[in-house]
Amino acid sequence: MIWLIEISILLVTVLLVIHARSVYNISFVKVFWIAGMILGFLREYALSDIMNIYAYGDFHITLLGIPLMYAFFWTNIAYIGLIWSNNFLEREYLKAKPMDYHLPLIFLTMVLISFFFEALLSQYGLLVWKLDSNSKLWGNTPILAPFAYGWTSVLFVKGLKILSTEQPQNWQVLVLKLSLAQPLVVLMLAGLLLLSNLVIILVFS
Repeated sequence: MIWLIEISILLVTVLLVIHARSVYNISFVKVFWIAGMILGFLREYALSDIMNIYAYGDFHITLLGIPLMYAFFWTNIAYIGLIWSNNFLEREYLKAKPMDYHLPLIFLTMVLISFFFEALLSQYGLLVWKLDSNSKLWGNTPILAPFAYGWTSVLFVKGLKILSTEQPQNWQVLVLKLSLAQPLVVLMLAGLLLLSNLVIILVFS
């Protein structure tokens, strides 16, 4: 089953890339997934190795100790959130006004995805949360988990919009800019997670 989960994420990536190429273009695909893969590795390294928020179970396909599927997973769900919000609001987020409803919808989409995926990982012991909290969703999964999904995608998509507003620009330049921005995105994510966890503790204490 673990093999099936990992391979399924890779297959879903192929389908989403094909969809993105038809909706946007090949340059968008390169920018989105290259920057997203960098975010995935940095995010997992920061949260698992540096902050020690969680540990991995028996994943089969890993790179430098990090499950390879996470390099694609965070990019995949960020794209799903972007497309769903675009379809629901019937307008493109990357061209929308600064104050729009896309980001709340993307956050909500990530929360819903987290309920399914975290339950799946918990069932097979693939992710062990180490947060010392009495407020949990199920098993050892803390209430913070959905926030981790939501903030990750919101920050990534927002960063893409900010850095892609300057037109026209070569896709290689945009990839470089987004890639260099990912450490800052992860740092902001860590801060938001610490703040979110503090609020959760205060609310449920």
